[in-house]
Amino acid sequence: MRTPLIWRTLFSLVLGLLLLSLAVEAAVAMRRCSGSSYMQLLGQLQSLAHLMKDTSCLLQPYMRAQGLNTPVLRGYCTECSKAFPSEEALGALSRRGFLQTVSDTLDGVLQGLATLQQRLLKAKDLPELHDTRQNIQGMKNNIYCMSELLTDDSETTEAPLPGPEATPMTLAQYTFQAKVEGCQFLCGYHHFMGSVEQIFGKWGDSPSRNRRESPSQAPHRVAHRARPCSRTKRPVPREKLS
Repeated sequence: MRTPLIWRTLFSLVLGLLLLSLAVEAAVAMRRCSGSSYMQLLGQLQSLAHLMKDTSCLLQPYMRAQGLNTPVLRGYCTECSKAFPSEEALGALSRRGFLQTVSDTLDGVLQGLATLQQRLLKAKDLPELHDTRQNIQGMKNNIYCMSELLTDDSETTEAPLPGPEATPMTLAQYTFQAKVEGCQFLCGYHHFMGSVEQIFGKWGDSPSRNRRESPSQAPHRVAHRARPCSRTKRPVPREKLS
């Protein structure tokens, strides 16, 4: 009868250590913001979002690990979780509100990934989890630096939109339904990052411009900290940002 309590205690400890490690890494990275330009950060954010929306980086490996990559079962994984903010809702936010919402949503994703690993996975089964966490932290670091550069004080910063929450462990943690819920959570994450990429593509070339009135920009730069999927062949970058 004490087994659920032990699992919950272990999960809380693992999650706490993970978030502490990421917080320390973020604190170190944030001290480097002074050398980043607006266009450099925007290019990095767009490149990271483009990479993170790719289902081959996490959703597809998860489906294979859980036995869901069959003609019959794949359909369950196309029903993305509705817990993530929609592109329409994101587009209605100020730039500061948008950045805060993305950062907070990614915090929820990190918690969701920890829950998935605890409930359904082993580290050796899904090495892509490590790269995903690193890319998420890289995105959050760049978001912090971008927030420091925004100079349009006329924008009102709204409360962040609600995002996904970690699903608590239950006694039915190894059921088919739990696997499907994990699949739909990852589908929602990738779809959310596609929306984030679209919003960043509408930002202009100045931190002081209103996003809705700025021409679309798509800087072709390599995202700092980006970790491409090991199974995906990508072109060799022409330049590397320091």
